[in-house]
Amino acid sequence: MGYTSFMIRFNSLLFLAFILLAGCSSEEPVALEANSADQYREGVHYELLDNPTTVRDPSKIEVTEVFWFGCNHCYALEPYIARWKRDISSDVSFIKSPATWNEMLKTHARIYYTAKALGIEQQFVPAAFNTIQNEGRMLTGNTELEYYFRGFDIERDKYKSVSTSFGVRNAVDQADKRMKQWKVTGVPTLIVNGKYKVSASRAVRTDQLFDVVDFLVEKERN
Repeated sequence: MGYTSFMIRFNSLLFLAFILLAGCSSEEPVALEANSADQYREGVHYELLDNPTTVRDPSKIEVTEVFWFGCNHCYALEPYIARWKRDISSDVSFIKSPATWNEMLKTHARIYYTAKALGIEQQFVPAAFNTIQNEGRMLTGNTELEYYFRGFDIERDKYKSVSTSFGVRNAVDQADKRMKQWKVTGVPTLIVNGKYKVSASRAVRTDQLFDVVDFLVEKERN
């Protein structure tokens, strides 16, 4: 490995370590500090929602991640999600719900639901994160997106039809409604069973989010 390649890899690792310590927000970022408590407490490690929302399947404990492809903290959380999902119990379901604070985020929400409707979500999510985070392409232009979906073997007419369909538009509207009901101001944020909100804070680092989620899942079981 040459010196230049070594320095690029070294700087990338330093950057990844840094972004694990904070979350993307529509407000000012919050400084984090380590939590050594054995128990998680309401108002410190998680919030109880004022107005709980219904879940899609009452037979399961629903965990929803509010995310944005343009958030490097959401990108850093992806490996933690993958590991957590490998051990997920049959009574727990996991759902992604895109943030919708502005028109750019609504565009990214639309392409997420378009990919989901086309059955390419599993390939699309890591690709979109990589394109935005590592290649610096923001995926907002209509022509750009038509060509981008062509890379997943989706013809232009098919992409245009699905991306402008009632189903996709309704999905984006519902994501926007959920985000407002939950009063989400930063991502990644995790909502457990429509009752609890967990997000990076001074008490909870990004890499600790699923520890708190597991605590709340068990709380719901009991």
